[in-house]
Amino acid sequence: MLTLHLNATDLSRTTVRSAPSVLIELAAAGQRLFQATVPEHLAQWRARTRAALRPAMRPYLDLCRLAWWLPDFVTPPGLGSDFRTSLDEVAATPAERLAAELRPRLDAGDLPARVGPLASGDAAARRELLAAMTAFHAVAVAPYWSTVGAAVQADRAVRGHALVDAGIDRVLRDLSPHLSWRSAGSTYQLSYECAFGTELDVVPDGRGVTLVPAYFLPHPCVLDDPAGPLVLAYPIRPSRRELTTAEPLANLLGRTRAAVLGVIADGPSTSQVARALGISVASASQHASTLRAAGLITSHRNGVAVLHALTPLGAHLLRAGQVSPR
Repeated sequence: MLTLHLNATDLSRTTVRSAPSVLIELAAAGQRLFQATVPEHLAQWRARTRAALRPAMRPYLDLCRLAWWLPDFVTPPGLGSDFRTSLDEVAATPAERLAAELRPRLDAGDLPARVGPLASGDAAARRELLAAMTAFHAVAVAPYWSTVGAAVQADRAVRGHALVDAGIDRVLRDLSPHLSWRSAGSTYQLSYECAFGTELDVVPDGRGVTLVPAYFLPHPCVLDDPAGPLVLAYPIRPSRRELTTAEPLANLLGRTRAAVLGVIADGPSTSQVARALGISVASASQHASTLRAAGLITSHRNGVAVLHALTPLGAHLLRAGQVSPR
């Protein structure tokens, strides 16, 4: 059991990310490939992804093979949605950190010996890892990114409504069936059964918590960056639809515009849409204007931000195009 011990300051600084973290999704997708079973909506995705695997992806998948462990350096604290920017963070990992995270697992026999050069900071091994991440991302995550983004946006919208209607207590109580929430005097406890079965206590001590909804993640996980808020990534509730690439809608609207429509599940700003899809704010604004003119979204200004939401027609088109998160 891993238990977060939260105080009132932590609760006041608890936020929910508005877009998926591409490297958390990538790592979770890698772990899903090694599971004995996956949820029904991921079964065809896993079959397609396994069929597309190539030897060049092995340096990354070697790091995803353990259900109870993943090196922190492959999910850096930036938690961004843009793959190239996030990959640059991995590329900047210091050699001493590679050794600290990988060498104990190698010595224990948990990782294959071919990971050794990476643990030593070998430049060629680093390049092979980045190439492997790029290749795996292209087949396992990139084709489904608009669906993943729409599902995460929808989950965040549910949390936002719960926060307004019932407060942060309700948000955390109903966050995930994997998580348990209870008060303990002047503090609060958010806990889950960790995959490695060890009793761990984590105290943010006023740093707050960033909640990261994740599509592929099989179980909650904590990423603790001492310089910022503690990060709790949690699996969103399973979709009722099989994960697809949303090709019909992309063929109708164009791939980027279809992705913009998918992200506008409930109330993101133009800049949030841009960050979620890794496009410029100007491009996001242009696509939003076209969707608004077609009657698929509405927009209104809130201070300096322009917020967007689906119209009934836009929501219906998403469902028909197989990018609906539910």
